[in-house]
Parts: sequence; structure tokens; C-alpha cells
Amino acid sequence: MRTTPPPYSALVEALTPEAGDRRYFRPVEVNGWLEVKSLGPPPRATTDWLHQCGVRVPEIGADTADGYWVEDLGDIHLCHQPSAQNYRFLLGTWQRFGLRELPGDHPNAKLALDGELFERELWLSCEHWLIPRLSTVDPEQLQLLCTRLALLASAGPRATQHRDFHSRNVLLPKEGGIALIDHQDLRTGPVFYDLASLWTDAYLEIPPDCRALLRGSIEQLGNDFGLSGSELHHRFLFSALQRVIKALGTFGKLIANGRDDYEEPAGRAMEHFRHLLDPTSLEQDGFKVGKKWQTEARAWRQLLL
Repeated sequence: MRTTPPPYSALVEALTPEAGDRRYFRPVEVNGWLEVKSLGPPPRATTDWLHQCGVRVPEIGADTADGYWVEDLGDIHLCHQPSAQNYRFLLGTWQRFGLRELPGDHPNAKLALDGELFERELWLSCEHWLIPRLSTVDPEQLQLLCTRLALLASAGPRATQHRDFHSRNVLLPKEGGIALIDHQDLRTGPVFYDLASLWTDAYLEIPPDCRALLRGSIEQLGNDFGLSGSELHHRFLFSALQRVIKALGTFGKLIANGRDDYEEPAGRAMEHFRHLLDPTSLEQDGFKVGKKWQTEARAWRQLLL
């Protein structure tokens, strides 16, 4: 474990800012560390727990006046090299932590992806994305849809979730394998939440062979938790729909604040949104949808017309 403070360098280069408040800087004289400026504390607790699970994440270094140092594992993400091998690594990595419970004394053990949080996220997404883009909207109907989807998406078996499991949060170190970043919000949640995040990843076009691996992992995970058929598919699809609407809200807020670089991911997320509401597209993906899904999907489709 690398815990010694890195040598200070007054000359740093700013890296591309992420969606959150953290900003990363690389010393001009590369020393294996990045300087992080952040309003929040370093994610030491989730870093330590993931290490115990056998998951590679960047080491946390010394604190600074307005942040901390973190191990520099390079700038190559899964979205740059979306190969079947890298997706296999990633899905195997998820099994190492997703199927383990956080210890009771872990700071994140009391956090949860639940109906209350989902409803709040969905309504914020409506405010930042859907409402500004719809010519007419019934707020009461929209609130009802958010409440129903929150309940449906939060139901069923639970597992430990990264919470922001997409290709930009997966590093590909030069020595091989993968490393996860942005894991500070890790918590328990609906069993398919992270896989649904991967399925609706807005930062790349997932190659067919990688999507096939994801599709198989969805089935296997559901079977492992005693789910099958339309029940399995409904659980997954409600998670995916909640997740993609949540992402649209995040993108809408960023774009409104001048982050035009999120226009492309927002467009791709909107494609995922429409795809999830189209029964024919879902059948082509191999999902069996019954009346419960059709009812909710029809209501959201009518909203967009």
C-alpha cells in the first residue's frame, strides 16, 4: 500500500473535469500521483473495503489543504477500449464486491438505494431534463409516474452497488486488468442496479459481443437470486429505466451550467430511454415483458408524445 506523501510539485496540469465537484491535476514532473481538489473527504473507507474484496482501486495518499493525493493509474478508461476481455474483467470484479455485504460499522452501511432516494432523484431529473423539453406536462401525472417507478425500481433482492458503474469510472492501467474509481457512494441497492448502469452506459456504443456478455450476466445474476422469466426481466428493466432517467437529469443540469461536452452522452441516454420504452426493441434484446412493464412503459411513452 502506497501511503507515503508524494513529493510536492508546484507545476500541475488540469485533467478533464468530471461531473462531480472533484478536480484532478497531474504534476508536470510525473510522480505516480494525482492531486485532487475536492469539497469532500477522500474515500478511504470504500477504498480499504474494496481492497479487502480483492478489487483494485487507486491508493489514497496524504491530505492537502484543499483535497488529497491519489494514485495515478493513467487516462485510459473502459470507454476507450471496450473489449470483451475488459468487460469480462469488469463483470468478474463486480462479483467480488457486489455479492458481499458491507460490515455493520462501515460508514456506508446505513446508506441505501431505496424508494425514497429514487423518487427524489427521478423528480429532480424531471425538473432538469424532461419538463424543460416537453411542450406540455401535467406535474401531478409526472409525480405519480416517478412515485410508481421509484417503488418498482427499489423492490426485490438487494446487493452491494457501486452506484455509478459506467465505462468512465473504469480505468485500464497499463499493466493490465481494471481499476474502479468514483466509488465513494457505494451502498446496498436493487440487485440489478450496477448492471443496469452498464447496460444504459451513455459514454459509448457498447460492441455487440460486450452487450452479449452483459446480457448473460443479467440472467445469471437473476438466477443466483432466485429470479427467472418476466419477473427477472421486469426487475432489471425497472432499474434500467430509473437509472437512465436519473442520468438524464444529471446531464441536463450539467448542460445548463455550460458543460456542452455532455450533449453527446445526453443524446445517447435519451436513445436508451426510448429503447427501454419500445416493446419491439426489448424483445429483440431477449427480454420478456408482461403487463406490469407494458403499463408503466406506455405511461412514460405517452408523456413523451
